[in-house]
Amino acid sequence: FSFTSSDTVFIEVLSWEGEFVPDDLPENLVVFDEEFYMPELDRSRRVRVLLPIDYNETELNYPVLYMHDGQNLFSDQESFAGEWEIDEAMLAFEEDGYNGAIIVAMDNGGSLRIDEYTPYPHPEYGGGDGDAYADFIANTLKPAIDEEYRTLPEREHTGIMGSSLGGLISYYTAMKYQEVFSKVGIFSPSFWFNDAIYDYADEVGKQS
Repeated sequence: FSFTSSDTVFIEVLSWEGEFVPDDLPENLVVFDEEFYMPELDRSRRVRVLLPIDYNETELNYPVLYMHDGQNLFSDQESFAGEWEIDEAMLAFEEDGYNGAIIVAMDNGGSLRIDEYTPYPHPEYGGGDGDAYADFIANTLKPAIDEEYRTLPEREHTGIMGSSLGGLISYYTAMKYQEVFSKVGIFSPSFWFNDAIYDYADEVGKQS
């Protein structure tokens, strides 16, 4: 073939048919809301809930753990760098006689992850929406979860957990809302991103 001219064609993809769905998700993982509205940030996010394996066969109320980076918790196929195996760990606990817990998995916002998981802006990397994100978890998401599921809503039964920037925002949220969270799991927290977190911890400590 001989081409004497060329044109640029711009194509807008409105939707993808046959969206990929991981086949390694646990059966007791339910979608709370595909687009749960976050009024503090004026955006929406998928929120899923891992229920105790016998949740529907009991009348028990359960402690609740809120976890960030929901895409990384249950599935190798949808995780960024390997799943956390939260469902396998919870199943093992239950098989050992523990009544179980409700795990609330909040997806990260992709390009918004840095913004939402950092309480203060970084001079080079930006961010700084973490305060509003913490407000969302404590004031909007938690009441909705407590209304929908059989939770133990008190402080002593409520925790928050994450790694890297998720660890940073977990630490910040637990300090800001000590009346809501009594337990915090922080793994490899990116404290380097926000040195001001140390000043905030000192301030909170003096007020306690």
